[in-house]
Amino acid sequence: MKLAIVTLILLTLVIGVPPLYTHWAESRRQQQIQEIKQQARQPIGETFESVIALFEGEDPPSVVILYTGATKSHLEPCGCYQEQAGGLPRRAFLISQIRQQGVPTLLVDAGDIFDGTEDIDTQRCQVNLKAMSIMGYDAIALSQNDLNYGDAYLIERRAAASFPFLDENHAYAQPSILQTAGELSIAVVPVSTEREFPNTNLMIALGTPNSTEHPNIDVIISPEEVEPTQQMNAPIWAGSTSEGKTLGFLALWVNADGELTQHHAAQLALTGDVPEDESVRQLLTDFYREVAQSSEHKPLFAEQPLEQDPQNGYVSATACQRCHEQEYLQWSATRHAFAFETLLKKERYFNPNCVSCHTTGFGYQTGFQIGDETSTFKGVQCETCHGPGKQHVGNPKKENIRRAAETSLCLTCHDTKHSPGFAEVVALHTKDVDHSRQPMNLEELLTSRVSRMGKPTLELFVMSYCPFGVQAEEKIIPIVKEFGDKIDFKLRFIAQEKETVSLQEVTPFTSLHGYPEVAENIRQLLIAREYPDKYLDYILCRGKKLDKSWEDCAEKYGIDVAKIQALFDSPEAEQLFRENIKRAAELGIRASPTILVDNHQFRANQLLRASGTPCQ
Repeated sequence: MKLAIVTLILLTLVIGVPPLYTHWAESRRQQQIQEIKQQARQPIGETFESVIALFEGEDPPSVVILYTGATKSHLEPCGCYQEQAGGLPRRAFLISQIRQQGVPTLLVDAGDIFDGTEDIDTQRCQVNLKAMSIMGYDAIALSQNDLNYGDAYLIERRAAASFPFLDENHAYAQPSILQTAGELSIAVVPVSTEREFPNTNLMIALGTPNSTEHPNIDVIISPEEVEPTQQMNAPIWAGSTSEGKTLGFLALWVNADGELTQHHAAQLALTGDVPEDESVRQLLTDFYREVAQSSEHKPLFAEQPLEQDPQNGYVSATACQRCHEQEYLQWSATRHAFAFETLLKKERYFNPNCVSCHTTGFGYQTGFQIGDETSTFKGVQCETCHGPGKQHVGNPKKENIRRAAETSLCLTCHDTKHSPGFAEVVALHTKDVDHSRQPMNLEELLTSRVSRMGKPTLELFVMSYCPFGVQAEEKIIPIVKEFGDKIDFKLRFIAQEKETVSLQEVTPFTSLHGYPEVAENIRQLLIAREYPDKYLDYILCRGKKLDKSWEDCAEKYGIDVAKIQALFDSPEAEQLFRENIKRAAELGIRASPTILVDNHQFRANQLLRASGTPCQ
C-alpha cells in the first residue's frame, strides 16, 4: 500500500512539475525582459497636471516662458514603444493648453536647431520651422552650430519661419526682440549680447554663455541639458532636453516694483498620453508622403550574400508557409507579424526610416514598396531574418537560406534608440522567435497587443446559424468580457446583398442558412446597438436555442422585444446590416468563423484551440 502511494506521488510529480516549471520559467523570462526594458525607458519630464495649480492659485505667474533647445529639427520619436517622448504634434498641443490658462506666455528656442547635411535633412529642418510657425514661436537663437551652416542656408531657412532669428552679426537675424506680456516689457536677446535695456522689466538670454558674469540678464535659457539653478545676484539658468523630448516651462513672478521675486522651472513630459495637434500632425504626414515618393533609402542587410545575389528575390511569408506550416503559425501571432500595424497606428507608414524595419524587403525591387496597400510584405516576415527566399523556394537547400542564428542582425533595427534595453536581453528574446513553440492563443495574443499598442481591435466574422461560428462565440465572448474596454470588439456578419430583388422576396440579403439567419443577424446588430451591455449574453443564450424563438433569450436579459421588433421592420435595420456585411465583402471573407486581430486574419482553430468545419 505504501509503495503504491509513493509511486502515485512520484508519478504526480513527474507529470505535474515540468509544466509548472515551464510556466514559472516563462513568467520569469518575461518579467526579466520587462524590468530591464522599463529601466532603460524611464519617461522624461513632469506632467502638465503637475504645474496646472500654478495658474489656479490666488497669485498666478506674471509670465510663463516656454522653451526648447538642441532639438536638431527632430520631428518626433519613431513610436516603437509607448514611453517614447517628444514630437512636434504633442508639443503644439501642450503649448495651446498652457496658453489657454490666461497667463502671458513667451515661446522661444535656445539654439542648435539645425541638423544634417543631406537634402532630406534640409527638408526636415524646413518642416520643423513651419511647425514652429504654426505653434507661434516668438524667436529662436542661432548657436555657433547653426551659424556653421552658412548665410545662404540660413537665409533660405529664415524665409520658412514666421518668427525672427536672433544674432547680433548677421543681416538676416535680429539682435533682440522686445515683447509685451501683460504689463511687463521683456527683452529677448542672444546670450552673447552686451546691450542694455533699461526700460524693460525682464531680460531673457538664449544660448550657451561664455562666462558666468551677466549683470543685466534675469534668465538664461541654454540648449544644453543643465539643472535649473539660481545663485545670489545671478540670473536664473535653465537648460533644455535634446531632440525636443520635453517642453521647457519657466513661470516667473514679478512684483509691483518690477522685481523678479519667484520662479518655478520644469520640463513637461511629451509622452504618449499627450494628445496631438491636428494641423502639425498633418504637416508631418504630408512630409512623410513626399519623402516616400522621392527619397532613396539604403535597404537592410545590403552587405549580406543573399541580399546581394541579383538572381535572388523576396517571395513573402505565404510562400514559406507551404513547407513550414508550424513555423508560420507561430510567427503569425508574434509582434513581428504586426509590425506594420504599429506604423499605421502611429501614422509613420510613409516614413522610410520607419518602414525599413517594419516591413520586409523595403529598398529592394522585389520587396515592400511604400504606398502599396495590397503588399504581401507588411510586417517583419521570415525573409527579414532568413534572407530573400526566391532561390530557396525554387530549390530548398541549406546553402541558399540564412539560419538567422546571429543575433547581431536583430540589433540592426533593435538599436539603443528604437529598442532601449534590447541589447541586454537579446538572449532572452530568442525564445520569442523559436518557431517550434506552440502558437499563441487568443488571450495571449490580445495580452501581447494590449501591452504593445494599447487597444487592439478584435473582429469576429460569423453566420449566426453556423455551428462552428456559435462554438467560436462561446469561446470568444468570455474573453471579450475579460478584457472589457482594453480591446475594441466588433461583431461582423457574412452575407450578400442581391443584385435584384423582386416584390415577392422578404429581404434583399442572402445568407448560407437562409432568411432565418439573415433575420437573426439583423436582430443581433440591433440588440448590440440598443443594449450594448446585454447583447453578448443574448448571443450566448441564442446560440444554444436557435431552434426556439429569439424572444426567450431577449426576455431573459431584459431586452424589450417590441422595441427590437419595431426597429427590425424599419428601413434603418436594413441599412445597418448592409453597412455591417460590407467589411467581410471588402476583405473577401466567406468562412464562418473568421477572426481578425488588428487586421491580421487567423483561423479559429489556431486562436481558440477549437476544431470544427467552417461554414462558407
